[in-house]
Amino acid sequence: MANVQNTVSKEQKTEQTQKTVNTDTFVKSEQNNEVAYEAPKRLTAEQIDALKSNVQQSMQNLVKQMLGKQYEIAKKPDGGIDYNSLAKALGMGTTPETAAQAISEDGAWGVKAVADRIMNMAMALSKGDSKMAGELREAVKKGFAQVGSLDKLPAVCQDTYKEIMNRFDHWEKNGSMDGYGEQ
Repeated sequence: MANVQNTVSKEQKTEQTQKTVNTDTFVKSEQNNEVAYEAPKRLTAEQIDALKSNVQQSMQNLVKQMLGKQYEIAKKPDGGIDYNSLAKALGMGTTPETAAQAISEDGAWGVKAVADRIMNMAMALSKGDSKMAGELREAVKKGFAQVGSLDKLPAVCQDTYKEIMNRFDHWEKNGSMDGYGEQ
């Protein structure tokens, strides 16, 4: 039995030696001693301000676009829904039923859908950092103002504004949107 153990040991040693021979090794070059890594450069205050301004402008443009669609859909002078304008804005049939569905609670241009899109953009622009919520809230307010005076906007736009502000409140208070709508 001693021979079997010695044979196994010799085979293991040979295998280990072969593995060692076949492994990569690091050999430092003597030709070039320069460091290839450079620390990332910090942004200047002006560059940071420009980036913040771009984020705010993007948010304002999104709000103006989203709200503008809602406004076009619901801006009939007598306060009713202008179904023909709605259908034209959405590129759909001109039936009152399809227009009403678009701005309904479950519709593509309803309060929840528009608020979702705006808040998704806010979360993406801030990378979820609730410290930016105040700046983005102001950008949303400016976007709404560009569409028109809030008290003169259709009810669906006013309700969307309230919903978005509630979401910003939750985000600032909790640091995330987790749990929103579960109250």
